[in-house]
Amino acid sequence: MNVSRLLSLVAGFGLMASISAFALPKASDIYPKMGLGYNIGNTMEVPNDPTNWGNIVPNKTIIDGIKAAGFNTIRIPCAWYTHSTNGVIDETWLKTVKDVIDLAIANDMYVMLNSHWDNGWLEDNVFDGAHIDRNGQNSTTDAKAIAELQGKFWTQIANYFKSYDEHLIFASANEPGVNDHRGSGAAYTDNGQLGFGADRMNILKDYHEACLKAVRATGGNNETRTVIVQVPRTEHDKADLLSAQYPEDPAGAGYTMAEFHYYPYQLAFMPADESWGKVYYYWEDQTTGADAAHTCSGSATGSKSDIEKTFSKMQKLFSDKGIPVVIGEMGIAGHYTLSGSDLEMHQKARAAWYGYTVATAKKHGLVPVVWDTGFEGTFAKDENGSINVNNFTIIRRQAAYGSDLGSVVDKQVMNAMVTQFAAAEEYTPAQKIEVKEGDKALWVTYNTKISTASETGTVRLNFNGGVDWSQYTAISFQLRTEPVSVIGCVGDSTKGCNGYAWTSVDAFGMSTAASSWSDFHLGAMEDFKSVLNTVTIKLVDADGDKADGLKFKDKSKVTAFGINIYATQLQGTMYLDNIVLIKADGTCDTLQSFDADLPDTDGIAKAQLIDANADGTGPEFVAGIKAVAAVNSKMFVNVQQGYVNATFTAAKAGEASAKLINGLGQVIASQNFTAHAGANTVQLTTGYRGAAMLLVKQGSQKFMQKVILK
Repeated sequence: MNVSRLLSLVAGFGLMASISAFALPKASDIYPKMGLGYNIGNTMEVPNDPTNWGNIVPNKTIIDGIKAAGFNTIRIPCAWYTHSTNGVIDETWLKTVKDVIDLAIANDMYVMLNSHWDNGWLEDNVFDGAHIDRNGQNSTTDAKAIAELQGKFWTQIANYFKSYDEHLIFASANEPGVNDHRGSGAAYTDNGQLGFGADRMNILKDYHEACLKAVRATGGNNETRTVIVQVPRTEHDKADLLSAQYPEDPAGAGYTMAEFHYYPYQLAFMPADESWGKVYYYWEDQTTGADAAHTCSGSATGSKSDIEKTFSKMQKLFSDKGIPVVIGEMGIAGHYTLSGSDLEMHQKARAAWYGYTVATAKKHGLVPVVWDTGFEGTFAKDENGSINVNNFTIIRRQAAYGSDLGSVVDKQVMNAMVTQFAAAEEYTPAQKIEVKEGDKALWVTYNTKISTASETGTVRLNFNGGVDWSQYTAISFQLRTEPVSVIGCVGDSTKGCNGYAWTSVDAFGMSTAASSWSDFHLGAMEDFKSVLNTVTIKLVDADGDKADGLKFKDKSKVTAFGINIYATQLQGTMYLDNIVLIKADGTCDTLQSFDADLPDTDGIAKAQLIDANADGTGPEFVAGIKAVAAVNSKMFVNVQQGYVNATFTAAKAGEASAKLINGLGQVIASQNFTAHAGANTVQLTTGYRGAAMLLVKQGSQKFMQKVILK
């Protein structure tokens, strides 16, 4: 406990710490103390009156109960716009918010205070100029005016809480851009919504910077108070946009955190089965066993592998760069139309998911903050008597429960989170890679043909006669890949693409024992971009599980090791360096540092040696993709439930075809038609839901675009 914190306790319930003459701790110093986080949802963010959705304004009993349950951080989703007149926040409302903050800080908890949806004054307006609003009306947004209002609000908030210490954290927004408007035309490129690209990220960056500048300008502890900034829509697949255009902080580096939300739809929100997919009641091994269709596992969104991949990505983009990450909201709702053993297994599955998710978050340097609505739903019975079954609720917060306020409603979920979070390994920041003068690294470029056939780029180290790896337990190397262009599937959309445009990064090994071959999938090229990654793979013995790593029938006679990138229509690069073998005691032997020798390459891979560096960068890869990109840009896609409209410009009249292809490479809808010179529109009807590729061909022209079918 620091001096200002101690003085605030002595001063009494007001808890106003004296202004420190020293800077507050950096965000990376605060993160390890934040622990499990809890959202006081559907309360302080409710427009006009926090009790309108059934919850009471949090009192001491509720806040004490949240602390006692095992949470050490509280997120307060908060409305300001509906409590203001001409941009001036009502003083009484500020005092109400202060009372809740004080109760949390009295429990030595951290508080994240944000600007929530609040009638969408900011979230609906992360763009500039004319548009169609979410009510279907023509509207115009002045992004400059929104940024000014953002700064005005945060100036008042920051001044009011200026003297609070590091336990109070500000958050610029909630889910900026999540309430995007739907329509047709060039702007609606993101599943029928307004596209969220670099241009809109630049506007969101202005909004975040308006908050940061306003807070810093108020002085005192606000000069270095931690402020959280959100990725677009708080969707992890748009986190690269925030990473590339990260807001500038007048305080300098180290005083911000990044935020995203994690709700796997089929597991979290989906109310019932649809024609395109099933609702998930069960998770991984917590399943009835006879109902695989309703079990979230494998690579499904919300599965173990998806959680690991998503959280690892956020670690690489932010945590490893000294920017802690907050999962500002996460959770899965209860499906209490189930009964008997199905309900019992569903409850076990939810608890297992929560426990695994918060533990994985801790491992990757993320603060998990569970969403809690306060609404409890109905009751059910089990063999132990009456239990309350709820939607997202963990802590009781509704007035109807009187003396039971603050109690834990969902003990199964709470116990799983507390237990597994405590047992989880601590996040260890990535060590800065040291490069000595004269060190070399391998730089590989990949360039496929424009075709639908899969091609491979191979980098291979050959060991004539075989070498003995029996003393080693793992192999490690530094890797960065960049899909400069995957035709029809560019940038973030690399993952999940179908057989017409995808990438797969795999490590492989060979031994002389019965020509043993082992291939271990690492991910897509997009998973290893942005930062130089240290990849470690277990070396598994003959009786081990191949899913754990590279499996060898005989590790004493290894004849080759390498990296394969499987792809179609790829143009990209790879940086590879410092391949080392790791012994059981942790000591290492260098296998290849590329300071002098080139490995063998096959297929679409071309290698050269470059100067090693800590960023994994190399010569700019230049390829003839501009003409293709220009053609692709002429097709505009509008996705509606049950059908897809594609508008494109044909150079001349002639026969044309349109196809929708799913992730397995199957054609799920097709149409042959006659195109005329100029603008054409074709419609495909399908009951399929999920990611697919739309392919339109007309003469020598080919248009490709990833779509999300609804």
